[in-house]
Amino acid sequence: MTRPVTHLDDMLSILQAAGGGRRLTYEVRCISSILCNLDTQRISPKKRGSNHFGCYIVKEMSQKSVPKVRSEFLCVDGTPTHVLKCGDFPTDQGKNYLYLIIPGNPGVIGYYDKFMRELYRKHGGRIPVWGVSHAGHVIIPDHAKKGNSGISKGTYGFQDQITHKISFIKNHVPRDTHLILIGHSVGCYMVLEILKRCPEVNVLKGIQLLPMIEHFEKTPNGSRMKPLLLYFRWLAVFVAFLMSFLPDVVKHWLVQLYFMGRKVDEGAVEASLNLFDPKVTNSSLFMASQELRQVHEPDLHCIGQHLDKLIFYYGASDGWAPVSFYQRMKNSFPQGDIRLCERGILHAFVLEQSTEMAGMVAEWIEQATAAEGGRPVHTG
Repeated sequence: MTRPVTHLDDMLSILQAAGGGRRLTYEVRCISSILCNLDTQRISPKKRGSNHFGCYIVKEMSQKSVPKVRSEFLCVDGTPTHVLKCGDFPTDQGKNYLYLIIPGNPGVIGYYDKFMRELYRKHGGRIPVWGVSHAGHVIIPDHAKKGNSGISKGTYGFQDQITHKISFIKNHVPRDTHLILIGHSVGCYMVLEILKRCPEVNVLKGIQLLPMIEHFEKTPNGSRMKPLLLYFRWLAVFVAFLMSFLPDVVKHWLVQLYFMGRKVDEGAVEASLNLFDPKVTNSSLFMASQELRQVHEPDLHCIGQHLDKLIFYYGASDGWAPVSFYQRMKNSFPQGDIRLCERGILHAFVLEQSTEMAGMVAEWIEQATAAEGGRPVHTG
């Protein structure tokens, strides 16, 4: 397949000019494949949607009023896990609602920082937003390691990551919470597994954003990644090991160079720094190699059982979920809430389109909570 031209090529040219040579060029290309889930296409200029969402959202918070996202490292399933939290449960609300974001791969929750803040703002601070990283996908600081010494289970596989999310929900989410699960990419597969394995969890909605829930190997990106995942994962880990010795300022510069010319949120830049760690690289690619082997037919039985809770949002040009997947799902469940993007949103929306995606999700949930409780959560 012809590889699209990206700003990575600019970075490679600079490295070659600096004396990096062909070997370094190939190695950097190899490690850059870890970022395959971060779509590097430019966003076509499109007219942005309005911030007004029907009659449900009465008043949004100002940007300055949105609290900073809190960063915590919790012990989940015996492993120190990075969790981000935006906002608290309101004291004057009869029901407690909570967004929980389950990321794609790489499962670095820092990529969703702006999306979380925008989602919280769109609801006027009435629904807190949490996000949980995949085990092993984030560099753990020393202070978090101390309290978890000798407990870690090692590298987590794909099924281990699902168990990890279930453990988080059961042990860290208050039981009386009305949970709104947001899956992104392969995180959508995990949302379906949570619905199937945890009927006792009170899930209001399961939002499937750009879902990668079937035929990993047959997707354009999956077929392109197959050689790396099956045969050259060790090389990517080795390159990450070499690059881990670079000064932090150089790592930061390389990431900025990769995203040069794009209005990428600083949180996404900081999140990308985790990928210079060889353990993180190995965890991400090991999980992806198991996705390749395990994600085949969609679980239509589970989807049918929970169809009233699910909202699917497919991309119009998504290398991880072609439009044919949307059409097949729509044909299988014509009565389901299954949508095809008309706004040019990319698979890696967290890089530049967090505000627009948060606006849509907030609208869907305001309508859902209004239908459930007779009035919207947002009371202004």
